[in-house]
Amino acid sequence: MTGEEPAPAQPPPEFNPLRYPPCACPRHSPGSGQEPDKDDAEDSALLRALRARMNEENRLRRWARGQP
Repeated sequence: MTGEEPAPAQPPPEFNPLRYPPCACPRHSPGSGQEPDKDDAEDSALLRALRARMNEENRLRRWARGQP
């Protein structure tokens, strides 16, 4: 009201991950004596089997369509 113009609106500051603490959930925090290697190995075996099955199915689909 004194004749001064209001300051222009500033955009919100950029997200800076260094300003926030790391996630403390069990998935992202270091294990406290749990054996993640065993679970990872089982998951890896399951994932390898799934990938092999998907590759075989895709190969059969390509063969059925007449593609090499």
